[in-house]
Amino acid sequence: MAEKKDRLPDDASEYWLFPLVDTSLCQETKRKILLEYIDTYLAFVSSTIVDHIWQKEQFNLTAVTEKDNLPPHLYGKTCYGDNVEDEWLIVYLLFTLTKQFDGLVAKIKDSDEEFMLIEAADNLPKWLEPDTAENRVYIFQGNLHIIPFPQSPAQITTLPSGVPEIQYAVKCVRNYNTATLASTEINNAVKQRFDGLSDRVKKEVHYAHCYIPANLAVVLDTKPSSIAAGVNAFYYRDPIDLKACRTMRYFRPGTRVVSRVKFTRCLYAQLVQQEFQPDKRSGFQMPSTSNPKYLSHDLGMKLAHGFEISCSKCSERQDHNGHNSSVDDVRWERYLKSLIKHGYFKNELEGSILYKQLLEKARQFFLEQIELTNRSDDTSCQGEEVLDILDRITVDIEQLRDAETDLKPPDDDNWLQISPEELDKLMFKSSGLDPTNMAKTGDISDLNKMGDGMKSFVNKVSGVDGAEFPGEDDDIQFDGTGFITQMQKMFEFNDNDDASSSDMSEYGWEESDEDVDDRPPVSKSGKKGKGPVQPTVKDYMNMMDRELATTDVGKSFERVGGDETTASKPKVKYCRECI
Repeated sequence: MAEKKDRLPDDASEYWLFPLVDTSLCQETKRKILLEYIDTYLAFVSSTIVDHIWQKEQFNLTAVTEKDNLPPHLYGKTCYGDNVEDEWLIVYLLFTLTKQFDGLVAKIKDSDEEFMLIEAADNLPKWLEPDTAENRVYIFQGNLHIIPFPQSPAQITTLPSGVPEIQYAVKCVRNYNTATLASTEINNAVKQRFDGLSDRVKKEVHYAHCYIPANLAVVLDTKPSSIAAGVNAFYYRDPIDLKACRTMRYFRPGTRVVSRVKFTRCLYAQLVQQEFQPDKRSGFQMPSTSNPKYLSHDLGMKLAHGFEISCSKCSERQDHNGHNSSVDDVRWERYLKSLIKHGYFKNELEGSILYKQLLEKARQFFLEQIELTNRSDDTSCQGEEVLDILDRITVDIEQLRDAETDLKPPDDDNWLQISPEELDKLMFKSSGLDPTNMAKTGDISDLNKMGDGMKSFVNKVSGVDGAEFPGEDDDIQFDGTGFITQMQKMFEFNDNDDASSSDMSEYGWEESDEDVDDRPPVSKSGKKGKGPVQPTVKDYMNMMDRELATTDVGKSFERVGGDETTASKPKVKYCRECI
């Protein structure tokens, strides 16, 4: 629930959808209405997510008629694992749903609470902080809404002053959407994060040849999205899990065939980057790493181990708490009508090959959602669905081996490698910095000098007197010109422009009669009636020299010229003893 303070896992998000439902209705009627909303909403987003491979858990909705003073709503929770793009895909779905359906208000958060605001951090109002944002951020009519605090007595009756209850906040967003609408800058920053994401996730897939057991090849061909269960089981394995891989009860290596497997880039990277040697008792024989087919053998071996682990955890499964997996006729018909209404079948004729393929995908997706809706807890094993498919399929090994010659080539995985220049571009893009402007200000050159200096210092062999910086002379040298230049930059003085000098009158230079001799000399070029001429940096330097002349430090200076008249303005060269 949205008001509960239990912390979410770092890789999960939860979301609420508040459609228009009459709260005076009975519980059964409200549940029926909510289920209708679920079927309608799922049909609307099916074209986006039916083929999507979720990293861990998929987008799901459950009807909640009454809970913790919340209005009737739909609730979902998704663990997105290492692929944060799945979380932003859900954000995109919520924005599109609220834009399409009148009165629908949505809310989403993760372990960072209102994580969407992070994208708009530079444009947020000063009052909006983590403590003040609680229950004030919503999605409505395809835009982000932030409920502000009342600014006048007249707004107290319309805008909440403390932490608002969600039930009241939802009504506030619906009734006063002009006052709650976030600024254009905030909305643009958030929408930019998921702009074009629905198309990107469809393109960011990777096909690879994998040498896998024949029954696993049929499973992945029947349901490509089940690849996530196998990769996650292998990626998060422990020594106890690997005990099941000694015998390979479900996926034996003797039936292996080459299959073209669909991954997301995140899942493929997780699988390919791990080094793993199979147990000799498992029966997997691996070719040498120089073999051109090594990668397909390696990927297939890892997948077989992952699915073996996943299925072994569900070997003593039960029949889903007695739930019948057959399609509910009423809900299916309603879902199918919504699919047709929203153009899911792409104007294909009923009965065509593509129509049948789309219909089967939609049917599988709908069955999964029915299962999630009727699930009483979160303990369901990911391997259950794989075992169900194994019970239904028939495997023709010879046919699969004959089909190996017709496989499309695997995708190039050069995207796993990134050059330093590409990395810099990504970093500049994510940080919003302009590398051109940085180059103009000299920041990049300064950083390069700092890096080169550090490398030289580390590589320098130190002597008995300790480490010395490379290029350091025996005698300490003082660069007067450079020092004055840096002082000018620091205090923004300009010797040629008296108007740019700091006004020192506030420190008592013109009011006090004490220490008159310590005042810096004033330029004679000043004209009467124009006000006092401001001292320059050189004036301050000369005054400092006169003050130091009578001290022990001043006596240690090496004087240039030897003339006593220069004592008042000594030109110095610092030696090691005076430092």
